[in-house]
Amino acid sequence: MFPYFYEKAADAANYIYFQKNLITEEQIRCMLPHYHDSVEFAFMQAGACRIHIGAEERTIRAGETAFVRCFEPHSYMPDVGSEYYVVLISSGYLNDFQAFRKQAFPSFLGTNGHFDQIIAFLDMMYPLWNGANEVMKKGFAELLLGLIKTWYPMQEVKDRRSTQAFVEILKFINGNFRGDITLEGLAGRFGYTKTYLSEQFNRFAGMPLREYINRRRINEFYRRKREDPTLPACKIAEEVGFKSQNTFYRAIRKYPNF
Repeated sequence: MFPYFYEKAADAANYIYFQKNLITEEQIRCMLPHYHDSVEFAFMQAGACRIHIGAEERTIRAGETAFVRCFEPHSYMPDVGSEYYVVLISSGYLNDFQAFRKQAFPSFLGTNGHFDQIIAFLDMMYPLWNGANEVMKKGFAELLLGLIKTWYPMQEVKDRRSTQAFVEILKFINGNFRGDITLEGLAGRFGYTKTYLSEQFNRFAGMPLREYINRRRINEFYRRKREDPTLPACKIAEEVGFKSQNTFYRAIRKYPNF
């Protein structure tokens, strides 16, 4: 449900992620901005979820849908009690849609009289999904995309250069977060002023650069700890980039649920 920053698995030609989520108190957490070579849909059935897509952020509620294009950074912050389907469809299934490069659905689709029919289709397919073969996956992708295209309007895709630039910045951070990353250093590397980069990072990530880096390090800390619970916390903290134990303990108290 809460993937890491670049989802390599979602680049597989026959990749479909199909999951129904019911968010409990134990599951509540913030998903950091990430991206993948798949389109993604979130179909909200109950509760509310704040979703950041590209430079847009909105809270979607029951009956509403969110749509993410390939390689578009996005993040979720669901409320406790939220219930929704998430579907990722890799670019290998998008030939008839040209991977949504020219036309795509809006990031946030409002309520629609056909939403319940889409949910009925997902409810029918979900119990069968563990045993789905390639023919079923292809049919599922084509039928779901066809239904959404029939019932929701598409629009021309606007210039995505700013989104692509942000993806490059995320790639660099996620490959180097263990080291010393500063706003000044990133601005110089990517040819921006410090002020402009700060504004754009907040706009696309929905959080300041330093917060993103600390969350990224804490996320990696928990991943390493799950892999080997015997490793000392202080050792992992240092290896994921925390130069000070005080900084690490402040961060882990602030982000306890990754």
